[in-house]
Amino acid sequence: MRSAYFSEILYSALQFCGLDRNLTTTQRFSLMRDFASRRLQKIWEAHDWPELKKYTQCATTLVNDRRKITLPADGGQPICVWSRDPLASTHAIQKDVETIDDGLYLVNDLDETVWLEHRPDAPVLTGEPWMDNVSYHQGAQVYYDEGPGAAGITNHMTAIVPVNGYPSKGDFWTYTSANPSNNVSPDLNPNWTRVRIPRLFADYVAQGTFADYTRSQNVQDVNTLGFIENRASEAMDHALDQVLRQQGNTRRINFRGY
Repeated sequence: MRSAYFSEILYSALQFCGLDRNLTTTQRFSLMRDFASRRLQKIWEAHDWPELKKYTQCATTLVNDRRKITLPADGGQPICVWSRDPLASTHAIQKDVETIDDGLYLVNDLDETVWLEHRPDAPVLTGEPWMDNVSYHQGAQVYYDEGPGAAGITNHMTAIVPVNGYPSKGDFWTYTSANPSNNVSPDLNPNWTRVRIPRLFADYVAQGTFADYTRSQNVQDVNTLGFIENRASEAMDHALDQVLRQQGNTRRINFRGY
């Protein structure tokens, strides 16, 4: 998946809002982050984006005469269930399934293994700027710019404003180890995992953040709000156009005989 640095989205959104990105405060950063997180979830779930999908072979177990699918840990949102890997076989058959008490069951079949087409849940952006004097614990999220950070410039304010002479490579990172972190930066510590945002979504997230910020400033003019929201909608349409027309991605239609 081609990803975009969150710093690209942040700086674009700030410019759309008429705010100086060189004067960003931690409070303003948190505001923009929360708006961006909401917009990321919206576009993530808006369409059947091919680059988000995963295909996982899953076992099934017999529960009350029905086969229950053992979902993977990163199952997220199930999309389809197939008899075999649909990427490797033209004879894959889509299975009828239903959800019962948070479990996914085959309706009429007793297959012992199936292939699950699914989409991981959208990441939630919560991190504050990384600080080298803080010990982080499993599940903690931070925002870190590995551009100036790689040169040893680690003041937390350098994570949220551009640093002259260095590239901006700011992203969110999640700590995965059960042991508390040390002061090694996320890009050099294997216990940190980068939160990747699809580049396809970057413009929409920035435009949507602009729209949400405008509403937060008590702007009441419906024409202004409508114009700004239309810019976000156009960005989503452009992303969808790339997938459907430029990349030629379409969902295969399965015809079943009776």
